[in-house]
Amino acid sequence: MSAATLSISLDHQARQAIYLQLQDALRSLIHSGRLQKGERLPSSRELAQALGISRTSSLKAYDNLIAEGFLFSAPKRGVFVAHNLPVIDLQPLPVLDAPKQEKPMLGFESVANVENFPARQWASCLRRSWLKPDADLMMGEYPSGWPLLKQRVAEYLRDLRGLDCQAEQVLITAGNRDALTILVQALLEPGSGIWLENPCYAQMASLFTLLGKPLHALPLDDEGAQVPDSCHGMAVITPNRQYPLGIVMSPQRRQTWLEQQQFMREQGKRLWLIEDDYDSEFVYQGRTHVPLMQLDRQQGTFFVGSFSKVLFRGLRLGFIVAPPEQIGRLKDSQYFLGSSSALGMQPALAEFMAAGGFASHLRRMRRFYLAKRDTLLAGLDDLAVWLKWEKNAGGMHLVTYLREPWQGEHTSGLAWDTLVARRAALMGLRLNCLSEHYFTGNRVSGFILGYSQRDELQMRCAMGLFKQCLEEVLSAPAR
Repeated sequence: MSAATLSISLDHQARQAIYLQLQDALRSLIHSGRLQKGERLPSSRELAQALGISRTSSLKAYDNLIAEGFLFSAPKRGVFVAHNLPVIDLQPLPVLDAPKQEKPMLGFESVANVENFPARQWASCLRRSWLKPDADLMMGEYPSGWPLLKQRVAEYLRDLRGLDCQAEQVLITAGNRDALTILVQALLEPGSGIWLENPCYAQMASLFTLLGKPLHALPLDDEGAQVPDSCHGMAVITPNRQYPLGIVMSPQRRQTWLEQQQFMREQGKRLWLIEDDYDSEFVYQGRTHVPLMQLDRQQGTFFVGSFSKVLFRGLRLGFIVAPPEQIGRLKDSQYFLGSSSALGMQPALAEFMAAGGFASHLRRMRRFYLAKRDTLLAGLDDLAVWLKWEKNAGGMHLVTYLREPWQGEHTSGLAWDTLVARRAALMGLRLNCLSEHYFTGNRVSGFILGYSQRDELQMRCAMGLFKQCLEEVLSAPAR
């Protein structure tokens, strides 16, 4: 169905957010049968243009409906109405003496540990930064970011990452998702595609599908993302530490990417390199490599980072560093999409960085996560009959692979790691399956085990449940 025939009316003066109105309207169309099961929806861009709203709003609505089970995303094809819709009981609910609390699930999360966040120091920075608030800040007059925060980001990158950049090159975002949306809007021309590591962060592939852009897979080897013979458009790569496999791109492969960029330019086409600096803050062995952007002389690499991964997820702040010639395009794109970064928190973060709180927190958490990693490694020894792994040199997670008998698909058509994860969910354990992070081609079965959140007792409990699931599902010979 085209965007023009959806018959959706939105109230821009209402208190309810536009994306929530859109979400409710689409859900109603599905319930009424106007949108049939399996029917393809317009891309987020088409829908946003037809309704006169930002693409961020249409993306949020689609994402929420996918999470609820009303829609599903198919790589390279689009967004569709789900075949098996959630069952909604419209009968009155019985009156209960007390609401039943759902038991929280154990898991192996790899997000910032908030129990160790210096909340008192952060509160002090927040207070100081708002004692004399900037009137323009309160009016939202800094769409590309608070100037002092951009200055602090540039200083941090120069001092700790070896990236020679200026504050004028920095764009503050609401995190990686927002950054990638801005970059796609600013850089991609009709007919060009997106080249993405396979496997990758699953929601990244879903995002680009929602944006209606062709996806091309970049296979990985021991040196990182392989360079295709010919490609133009945008390549999103993680040279420092690939997610989820943890591969560090070799210097030779980095140079090959830059040479490919130059070659495409000589052919009259552009290859934009998006350098996602994933997990560079937490390296336990060796040193981080010089950013690819620092080596690029073609002005075609963009450096993307996130504070939410390092400090706390609810912060919703990140950044893009752009070549001087390209920053204007990104600002235009951000203005068109509508800036969604938390402007009110930016002065506090700038103050936190200036006072040394950010660097101090990184040093403390680097030691903390290293100890957590070692605890996880010690617990994995009992699982060696089913799993294999290598000690990771950084980050907040470790990748384990199912051994050869359990690679490929079960006779049910499901990957073996998915079967284990389904059994684990029934036992109160949430597992992150490696196979679900491939968006095309053959999938490798394994598990992404984060260690940032759990204390030693919780870790032992989670490992015990994990072992029980592996025993129950994989005890019979693989078929």
